Amino acid sequence: MTHRPRILAVDVCGTLYDTNTTTGLVTFHHARRGHRWRHGLLETLSRPRTALRTGLILFARLTGYDLHRALVLFSLRGEPASTLNASAVRYVTDILPAHAISATHARVAQMRADGWQPVLVSNALAPVITEIARQLDLPFIASQPETRSGRLTGRLALDLTGQKRKMLEVFLNHPLDQAQFAVITDNRSDRDLIAVANPAVLVAARTPRRWMRRLNAEILCH
Repeated sequence: MTHRPRILAVDVCGTLYDTNTTTGLVTFHHARRGHRWRHGLLETLSRPRTALRTGLILFARLTGYDLHRALVLFSLRGEPASTLNASAVRYVTDILPAHAISATHARVAQMRADGWQPVLVSNALAPVITEIARQLDLPFIASQPETRSGRLTGRLALDLTGQKRKMLEVFLNHPLDQAQFAVITDNRSDRDLIAVANPAVLVAARTPRRWMRRLNAEILCH
């Protein structure tokens, strides 16, 4: 009998770290590069519990278009890709550890010790996920920023939003139903992964969200 691999898909933002790593990286990058107006704009757009932030969230829910994310990405237009990569190393090393969700890291380590192969699968930008994966010694799949002549265009060449299962199956070179598959995530949008996972572990801050309670899944609160 052919041994089926044991694959554990692990989300990053809100799952391994209690922060949006794309916004965090880009804001950190502009501060590091001395881009005052870009840094100030992102600080304003991302400030929680403001009318502007609430409006951006509502717009995304109504239209399916994440304008906040698009503006964050557009702020990188013209930047050398190499400088963003350098900022990602600093951000993951110096800033991100303070946002780590220890319960999730412990669960991933325990499942890894039990023979599961974790794979980071994230909508976040590849530079930040690349460095996280390097430090955790894990393979990864992430959204890829578009570049031209070594400079960022402010758009994505590959967006994993809504494409995680498809891209994971391409990465593994076989359907998920041909593997023992598990997932750890906080995202409702990962329901296509949750539906085929055993176990499915849903990460919640403080209390589970309503949609989590409706699913046959373990809930990990932090």
